[in-house]
Amino acid sequence: MRKIILKVISALTLSLSIISTSQVSAATLEDRLAGNNRYETGAKIVSEGWTISDYAVIASGEGFADALCAAPLAKKYNAPILLTGKNTLDSNTKNQLERLEVKNVLVVGGSGVVSDNVLSEIEKMDIEITRIAGQNRFETSLQVAKYLGESSGVVVTNGFGFADALSIAPVAAQKGMPIILTDKVDLPEQVKGFLSSKSYQKSYVVGGSGVVSDKIASQLHSVTRLGGSSRYGTNAAVLNHFASEFSYDKVYAASGQNYPDALCASALAALSNSPLILVATSVNPLVMASIRAQHYAYNNVVILGGTGVVSDSVANKIVTGKEDLKVSFIDVGQADSILIQTPNGKNMLIDSGNNEDGNKVVSYLKNMEITQLDIIAGTHPHEDHIGGLDTIINMFKVGKIYMPKVTSTTQTFQDVVTAINSKGMTITTPIPGEIVDLDSDVNLEILAPNEDSYEDLNNYSIVFKLTYGSKSFLFTGDAEDVSEKEMLNRGYNLKADVLKVGHHGSNSSTTTEFLSAVSPKYAVISVGKGNTYGHPTQTTLNKLKNVGADVYRTDELGTIVATCDGSNITFNTKPGSYNGGSETGSNNSGVVPPATTNKNIQIVSVDLAKEIVTIKNNSTQNTDMTGWKLVSVEGNQTYNFPSGYILKAGATIRIASGNAAGDLKWTGAYIWNNSGDQARLYDSKNTLISTK
Repeated sequence: MRKIILKVISALTLSLSIISTSQVSAATLEDRLAGNNRYETGAKIVSEGWTISDYAVIASGEGFADALCAAPLAKKYNAPILLTGKNTLDSNTKNQLERLEVKNVLVVGGSGVVSDNVLSEIEKMDIEITRIAGQNRFETSLQVAKYLGESSGVVVTNGFGFADALSIAPVAAQKGMPIILTDKVDLPEQVKGFLSSKSYQKSYVVGGSGVVSDKIASQLHSVTRLGGSSRYGTNAAVLNHFASEFSYDKVYAASGQNYPDALCASALAALSNSPLILVATSVNPLVMASIRAQHYAYNNVVILGGTGVVSDSVANKIVTGKEDLKVSFIDVGQADSILIQTPNGKNMLIDSGNNEDGNKVVSYLKNMEITQLDIIAGTHPHEDHIGGLDTIINMFKVGKIYMPKVTSTTQTFQDVVTAINSKGMTITTPIPGEIVDLDSDVNLEILAPNEDSYEDLNNYSIVFKLTYGSKSFLFTGDAEDVSEKEMLNRGYNLKADVLKVGHHGSNSSTTTEFLSAVSPKYAVISVGKGNTYGHPTQTTLNKLKNVGADVYRTDELGTIVATCDGSNITFNTKPGSYNGGSETGSNNSGVVPPATTNKNIQIVSVDLAKEIVTIKNNSTQNTDMTGWKLVSVEGNQTYNFPSGYILKAGATIRIASGNAAGDLKWTGAYIWNNSGDQARLYDSKNTLISTK
């Protein structure tokens, strides 16, 4: 019998190994290493990498903290990492110890995570045991560092989350760098003392400043921070930074949601100097970009864990280096904004909502980890389509900008032009029939506008048809019956699975002939809840229902996301209703609805240039304006009177926008179209009271 050797230990060694990548034609899914539980999966991972080993590292399969620093220790002895329960040696682990003919076991963690009973079971196998542990996770990482010996580098990461440590673990193991755990704010005193006594030349902080503070980073020598806004952003940062040093003959992928599979895999990846990719139910866009950047060199992809943790769909994305096509119809109220994310990581934005929606769209793009828009299209110069474009152009790197050949005198349009000019860019005019170079795996065709001049700005709308595999999307902006007829007359193939319904579901678009040619299975309507236009109209919804199209509406469902793999289309939500908005007071057919005979409250004047609307109460009674609305028809904008606002008998008020001053301030944005715009006043029952 060998005695159990209890030690309290720690230290550092840099072994830089640069293995050149070789270009291959395509990656293949070599294997999925999975079992019925974490211990069985861990055993299969070990079987993949080791046939015999004098050493093995054992860590808890129930708590990640102590085990995070185990990979460099395992690499030092070319040993696997095996997992066990707290009180009993797992049978899968026991079988591996016997199969590998292990003579020495290094147990990482105290008796609170791997009990002395487990050590006794191992001792009965005539295996010498060394426990490496401290009073807490930070001290344990320090003891492992001391046990490793001298190193010229060190890794510091947060000890309260497992993902960042596992992202760097194969690299740290390959380079012989210890992984030192810390809390968010400052290094533990023991760690400070240890680092001050060492002559390491390089340090890596893994994780953003939200998990490892700048204060900690400032205490390290020659520090490089590898971090992102999430665990996957950090994983991408690690993959990118060491991209030229990895060997891509084998690429490993594990769940970033749970630690056991990735922990065991960190030692396996270190054996071949392979990258370890962390995924969730999908592949993070930044991680996907890292995969694409090196995918030409990928040879064999190995998935760690069953389909319950890494789905076949996710595995296929890593193997192919391609994502599904994703189309987001962003909820910007009574406006349009559509984000297209292509299989090869290209991004296109069609419209951007109103002026006040710019920041909302920016936030959505950033949440999607988007840093560049390859194409921006402003379908036509109405504020509810291009209002946020200047904000977005100023915030992102932009490849190309499409807008129709028509100008507007509104400040909104001028702001967009100024933003484009400030970036030294030019506007690309759409050419009907042109194929736009967005992504080699998709076909993007321009179908409208087909004439140079229209009476209504809506008909200048750029219409795009996007095809991926056997599925297609038709994006129509606010194109009305005039433009729809032109597309039909041109003989374009309008058939599409998904139709972005024109002009928010107005009667002015979606003619029977056009809808018959498109024959959509799904229809998406971008529309504001309770809008004063009555959108979407019951007439349009009845047409969609009659052709069997499921309707998805942003007023009912919020942001709608369609995902397409080239053969199937799925949505992030169930379809909405076929219940139309009130058509009272709407501008769906181009006919101005009649105002009521009530002349007590009237729009006296509209100064389009000065952005001032004057309204007078001609009655002898005070009027509560709660729920009343003032609408700019051409700009498609609505001003809601403040709750409780009283327009006194005989009083006149001025509602100002832009730089104008008045009794009530609508917005700092410029609302009224100087080329012609109509103001409409609605009461709390949505009855049209006055027009001007």
